[in-house]
This record gives sequence, C-alpha cells and structure tokens, in this order.
Amino acid sequence: TDSRAVRRRRPHATSTMAFSLTMSSAMIAAPVKVRSAVVSRKAARVSHVVRAADGDAEAAPDAFAGLKPTKASEFKAMSNDDLLAEMTAAKKMLFELRMRQSTRKEYKGHHFGILKTKIAQIRTVKREREVAEGVNKRDSRKIKREERVANLYL
Repeated sequence: TDSRAVRRRRPHATSTMAFSLTMSSAMIAAPVKVRSAVVSRKAARVSHVVRAADGDAEAAPDAFAGLKPTKASEFKAMSNDDLLAEMTAAKKMLFELRMRQSTRKEYKGHHFGILKTKIAQIRTVKREREVAEGVNKRDSRKIKREERVANLYL
C-alpha cells in the first residue's frame, strides 16, 4: 500500500510542478504580447482606410446619397417619356439595392421604401393620365405589356 501511495503522489507532484512552471512563464510573457497586439490593432485602425477601385460600381454610392422621399405632384409636370425614364432609373436603383443586400454590402434599408413609393407614385400619375384620356383598364394593361417588352426594367 505504501508503494501505491508513493506512485500516486509522484505523478501528481511532478504534474503540479510542471503546471506551476508553465503558468509562471505564461504569466510573464502574456501581458507583453497582449499589449503589443492592442497597440498594433489601434495603429492599424487609424492608418487603414479601405477604398474601392476606380472602376467599381460600388465606388459611387452617390446615387443613393441624394435619395429622398418624393411627392406625386412632382411627377405630374413631367412628360410621359420622362416618367418612363424616371421609373426605369428607380427600378435599376432598386435592383442595385437588392444586389447590395444579397451580397452583404453596405446599404440603407429605408431606401427600399423610398424607391418603391417613387415607383408607385409614377405609376399612379401614368394611370391618372390614361383615365383622363379615356383608356380603360384592359387597354392600359396591354400598353403596359408592350412597354415591358420594349424595356427590360419595367
């Protein structure tokens, strides 16, 4: 029984001793490494600026920067061709916004609502003009289908 007790004590005593040696060396070296890593991260954060290349489409977020809510009265003074061009531009921007969202790039969520509202306002103005001209709903849908064939984004 005495030999068993000695065997049990020895591995335990040596492992404790080895553990205490490794802990003491780690405790001495660890703060130095941590401090240098923190300093280097701060330096990198200050000096590191990411910019898109000149040819990238994402380099020009200006299309979304000036995006503000509109009113239907703003579109009433425009011609039908201008309305069509404006709707095409709004749909392209909406598509680009969806692509930014799906690729996890930076975007602002409220732009979805602004663009959808803009498209709805343009459609409302177009339909009001058709009603004033006496175009019924069936003919209106036929005109809309023809416009879609001519332009992919409608």
